[in-house]
Parts: sequence; structure tokens; C-alpha cells
Amino acid sequence: MGDNDFIKENIVGRQDSWKKSARHYGRIALSAVLFGILSAGTFAMVEPVIGSHLKKDEPETVHFETEPETQEAETRTETVAPETEKETEAPEETVPVEDIVRDEIRSYEYSIEDYRRMNSVLKKIATSADHSIAEVRSRVRSSDLFGQVERPGNSSTGVVIARTSGEVLILTSDSVIKEAGNIEVVFYGDRNYPASVKAVDEVDGIAVVSVPMSSLTYRDGQEVRTISLGDSNMLQRGDIVIAVGAPAGTYMSSTVGSIASVSFNKLYADGNIKDMIADIDIDPAYGSFIIDTDGELVGWVLPDSEGSSHGYERIVGISDFLDVIETMSNGTEYAYLGLKVQEMTQDMSKAGLPDGLYISECIQNSPAYNAGIQNGDVLVGINETEIRNMSDYRTVLKELQTGDEADVTVMRQNGAEYATVHFSVTIAGR
Repeated sequence: MGDNDFIKENIVGRQDSWKKSARHYGRIALSAVLFGILSAGTFAMVEPVIGSHLKKDEPETVHFETEPETQEAETRTETVAPETEKETEAPEETVPVEDIVRDEIRSYEYSIEDYRRMNSVLKKIATSADHSIAEVRSRVRSSDLFGQVERPGNSSTGVVIARTSGEVLILTSDSVIKEAGNIEVVFYGDRNYPASVKAVDEVDGIAVVSVPMSSLTYRDGQEVRTISLGDSNMLQRGDIVIAVGAPAGTYMSSTVGSIASVSFNKLYADGNIKDMIADIDIDPAYGSFIIDTDGELVGWVLPDSEGSSHGYERIVGISDFLDVIETMSNGTEYAYLGLKVQEMTQDMSKAGLPDGLYISECIQNSPAYNAGIQNGDVLVGINETEIRNMSDYRTVLKELQTGDEADVTVMRQNGAEYATVHFSVTIAGR
């Protein structure tokens, strides 16, 4: 063997040392596995005990303890809430709104400032009507030792109801034109202008007079205003109204009152009207018109009428006379028969009265009266039109003109039966 032969030899580790290491690491791995199995088994055995112990501690936490109580409280609140709502809503279901409002008004303590504000509003409404109010008066010529003289005649309040390109139309009392003479109108500002009679309705005691636009000064032409017409059918008991014109016995005066009584379907000449009484104290000598809190014309005071005493005045609503006033404003007269009629009631029908309008009163000296129609007759037709209700009657009246010969058919009682009777009636103007 040479000197370097030992280099050619394979050098290897100790065989027993490698095996020993392998066994050592095997034991470690096995121990780890066994420890894992032992740990898992131990956890499985002690988990119920630990879980039971933890569950006993859960009520002590804030969330679990308070959440059930909160939910329970909300449940109680939700249960109580509907009862509270029912208690709140009960007055609306059982107590009328007007009663609640009335109680609130009664309990409210009004101050002097409240009164001043209300009075200021009413005053403004009244004064705003001044430019629509006029004094209508007649000038009567007579003779004395010194010859022909002109003296003042009757006068009354008027209200401007319309303006055209050629004239101003004023509604007033027919008392102004009952005396022969000239007519003049005095507008706000004490300027007077000559006027002429457009039409007269003696049945209703009203007249329409005309002032030529060409006679007005430029200023009056701008300042004279047409009053707005309201709906008197909307007036109810307790509504505030304002009398304008001459309620104090002098022109351009005003006063405030309210509707004290309302009666519907009061029998009237050739129709029925809404009859109202207002607790408003006026001097009826020169006439007064009634406006509402919107400043609209809703009626006028009936002079020397029944029930006008102790500060109460009877007024009529303009809505019942619009057709008449419109006809008069066009220079013609509204048709007049002179019948106070009413529609049949169930009791009348059961008693055997025929369908139509029962004539409660045939006004004395009226066209119908002069033709021979009597109280108790039943109006069933005029010319070719059947009359069954007030609407039919009003429609026919609009079509008739003064001087027309109308064939009026009535049913008249003849023993136990009713017989048909025809009358020729000469239509007159109101």
C-alpha cells in the first residue's frame, strides 16, 4: 500500500449513531402525537364543565342582561301606544269639530289688541265699499206764488252693481222714483250727476237707475267701483255682516251685526226665498245694503218689514233676485204672475192632490188673481210646459215677457175629484 492509499478508502459515519438518532426523533414525533391525542381527550372531557361554568357567567354581561328587558319594555310600549292613540283620537270621533272650536273660543281670553285688530279689519271692509255706494234722490217740480220751483224729493241708498262702456248701473229703492221728477245720483266725494230710471220692480221694492259714463269726471270715472256680488245662499246663523249705506240715518255710515236667524223656502211672489233676520240696529229711512266679511254684496234690509224691532232687521239675500236684477239692468221687466206656490209634500200626495205646485196664495190684484185663479188650485202647466216643481216654474218665467198672453193650466178641486181648468193670463212686470 502506497503512502496515499488511505485517501482511496470510503470514510463512513458510525452506523450505530445514525440509527440511534432516527430512533430518537421517532420517539419525539410519537410523543407529540400522543400528547395531541391526550390533549384532545382531556379537552373533550373538561369542555362540558368549562361550558357550564361560562354559561353561568352570561347573565352578568350587559348585552344579554339588558336586551331582553329592552325588548320587553318595547313590547309593553307598543302595547300601551295604541291605547294612548285611542284616547287621543276619541274626541275626534265622538265630539263634533264645531263643539271643540266653540269650547276653545270660549276658553280663549281675548285681549284689547285682538279686538283692535278685528275692528280694524271690519272698518277696512266697510270703508272699501264707499266707492260703490251712492245716494239716489229725486228732484220734484212744483208751483208756488213765485212760479215753478224744484224741491228735494225722496232719497235712498244705492249701490253700483254694473258698469258698461256707456253707463253706470245702480240698484236702489223704488221709493225714489215714486214721485214724478228728475233723478240724480251722488257718488263718494259729494259729486252729483243726472240719472235716468232703467227699470222698476214694485213687487220687490227695488229699482235700477243709470248714470251716463260720459257725464262723469275723469276722477269719478276711475274711483266709482262696481261692488262684487256674493252668494247669500252661503250665509248661516252667526255669520258677521256689515250694513253700509245709511244705517245710522246718514249716508256713508256703517255698522256691524250678525245673522240671527235663517229660514229657507219662504213663500214669495212667484218663488221662494231665503228669509234672514240680523241682529243689526239701523235707521231704515234711507236704506242699507248688507255685505259679508269679504266685502261682497249679499243682500239688503227690507224697510218697515215685519220682525224689524228691538235691533233686529229682516234682510233678503241677493242670490234669490239675481235673475230679476239682471233683467232690470237690461232695461226690461221680469215676468210677474202673482202666485205663492209650494212643492207637494208626501202628506199632500197621500191626500190625493195631483202633481204640480200647490197655490197657497193668489196675490190680490195680480195677473193670476185677475184671471180667476184661486187659492188651493194646483198649477200644472204654463203654455206647453208642464210644471212639477219650482225649477220648472222659474224656467218658464224667464221665457215670458211683459204683455204676453199665457195659457195657465191648474187642477181645481170639484167635489172629491180635481178637474183641469185653463186660464188666459196677461203677464205683467214686477
